[in-house]
Amino acid sequence: MVEKLKLVLRIVRSQLLLKAVVFAGLLFWVKISDFSAISVFLFLLINTVLYLRGRAHSIVETVRSFIILLFVSLFGVNMLNHFQFLIPTILFFSFIFYLILGIKELVFEQRPKWNYAKNILLTYSIFLTYFLSNRYDWFFGKYLLVFFFAFLLIGEWLSWLEKSFIKRRRVIALVFSFLILQFLWAVSLLPLGFINSATLMTVFVYIMLDFSKHHFRGTINKELILKHSVVLLFSVIVVFLFTNWRI
Repeated sequence: MVEKLKLVLRIVRSQLLLKAVVFAGLLFWVKISDFSAISVFLFLLINTVLYLRGRAHSIVETVRSFIILLFVSLFGVNMLNHFQFLIPTILFFSFIFYLILGIKELVFEQRPKWNYAKNILLTYSIFLTYFLSNRYDWFFGKYLLVFFFAFLLIGEWLSWLEKSFIKRRRVIALVFSFLILQFLWAVSLLPLGFINSATLMTVFVYIMLDFSKHHFRGTINKELILKHSVVLLFSVIVVFLFTNWRI
């Protein structure tokens, strides 16, 4: 019986891996076709079909991450012109797609930890894409888009931490998204480079979400505050040390 379950699990994981390969192939096609209407349409359609197939009752747990991934991956590859950067980027987005499918299809043990990893990677990809773009073109549009993506992702993240208190989750997601915009504006003023800026923003989001987790569990204490203060301070120091401050 155990061997049969392991075999079924391997088959399901192989199917999810194949779906991730299809995602990568479609994203590559979108890029080389110079974002033709048909390639973008088929990218969105086929990947949506691949996502919806399977366990329907688990869709609500990851659907917001899936929507964010679709648009961030399109924005991300659109800004890349060098082949040596394009392939790793597509593989990175495909890996996130694999994680989303694996969490949805219940093929991972300790799903909350995998969901945490997926959220961190997706958050990092949002900020990488934002800082890699020319932020002064369509500034307010991109700014509001980051707010919208942050609200969706934080709302989904909080739904894993606390099933009740829906209104409180929405308020917290709204407040956190606003704080992210303020921190994003401040980081944008610094000459940190897109990788350092995205890293610093991701650390900030991680700390906020970890605080919210302990808030719902009623476990916020001095040790937690001290730990996150040290993590934030250490991250700032490391980022600043690896930043070229020459003008």
